[in-house]
Amino acid sequence: MCGRFIQYSHPELYAETFALDRLCAATPRYNLAPSQEVLAIRQAEDGARELTPLHWGLVPAWSKGPDNRYSMINARAETVADKPAYRNAFRRRRCIIPSEGFYEWRATPTGKQPYLIRRRDSAPFAMAGIWETWQGQDKPLQSCTIIVTEANSLIAPIHDRMPVILATDDYTAWLDPDHRDQPALTALLAPADPAGWVVEPVSRRVNSPRNEGPDLMLPDAPREPPPEPRNLELPL
Repeated sequence: MCGRFIQYSHPELYAETFALDRLCAATPRYNLAPSQEVLAIRQAEDGARELTPLHWGLVPAWSKGPDNRYSMINARAETVADKPAYRNAFRRRRCIIPSEGFYEWRATPTGKQPYLIRRRDSAPFAMAGIWETWQGQDKPLQSCTIIVTEANSLIAPIHDRMPVILATDDYTAWLDPDHRDQPALTALLAPADPAGWVVEPVSRRVNSPRNEGPDLMLPDAPREPPPEPRNLELPL
């Protein structure tokens, strides 16, 4: 699964990387967690490619609204085209979630160790997603989920799933709501080539979504041993 990731680039860099026409304000985030707002890229009704905030955790249009009992932060690539909760969005409302890295955890004798998976050049990449609009009593809620697939050989030792990472040449087809060739779309949901990617152990402060900041991407500093006791000579 993908349960935590980062988005720290300036929107202008996202505009350059993903050929965006419209931007929104953004704050660098280094520990995005479910139920928070994340940045997503989608094609608007006028054909413009826009950057917009979406609630992370899909709320289907036909549902009664957000429900914490169900986790819809990820959709499996193998079933996203057919499951009732996802299939309409997969057909008409696909999006890209830009990111510079995502976290996964491995159990160790001393607790869960987080790892950051990123491109070797630290450039932003495109995670495949879908989005929906749920009409509440006060205002509509626009939400999204990240599509996950089988882990590649780099990530498999840590976790058995990873986000779908779209190739640059596939952005247009993925974002086009009129492109409804299901076999062609599902063919894009394959594990990314591990070449050009790195996996790095990072601070265990990532384990709490309350923690934020670029220092989370660094390994935990080694604990210094306690100072040696000193014999103090008292004046006579």
